[in-house]
Amino acid sequence: MPSFKLVAYQGGLVCRLQWNEAFGKSSTLENYFASVLVVFCFIRLVIIATLYIIIYLKLKSQKIPGEHSVNAGQQRQQRERNVLKMSIAIVVGFAVCFLPLSLYPFASSIQSCGFQYFFSVAVVMARANCAINPCICFLFSRSYREGRKILFLFKYVIFNSAGTDNTQSTFSRSSVDLKRF
Repeated sequence: MPSFKLVAYQGGLVCRLQWNEAFGKSSTLENYFASVLVVFCFIRLVIIATLYIIIYLKLKSQKIPGEHSVNAGQQRQQRERNVLKMSIAIVVGFAVCFLPLSLYPFASSIQSCGFQYFFSVAVVMARANCAINPCICFLFSRSYREGRKILFLFKYVIFNSAGTDNTQSTFSRSSVDLKRF
């Protein structure tokens, strides 16, 4: 980690980065950020892509027992395509969200006021990746969308019936398959 030191500067104290003082001239701030980039961005990207490739290959190699109909085969191919598209979207989403933060070490020599805003936006985008993944799943997976609908329906029923004496629910067991839960 780089070290910071309070330095007297134009009538006040300023917290300044003192990289060489802490680690010597052989280590530089650029080396630090490059290593952080490799460890926290590129290695994670390779791991995520590898795991999604493994998931897709496992899905592709599964054999379904029983008789096979043409319709079932088409549905399976459609599901496999959707899984592939979703996997690609998640990996690309990760790469896009972490791209600005990845550019930070190379742009760190820019000392302008706008650079501070760039870094703030880059950090927000990197953290937003966690919120983007469920959105991608929502777009590509019908069962995910159905599960979210049921979850919101339960939430609606629980909050709307909490303050009333009416014990009957607004939906019946036949309208929602509760066996999955």
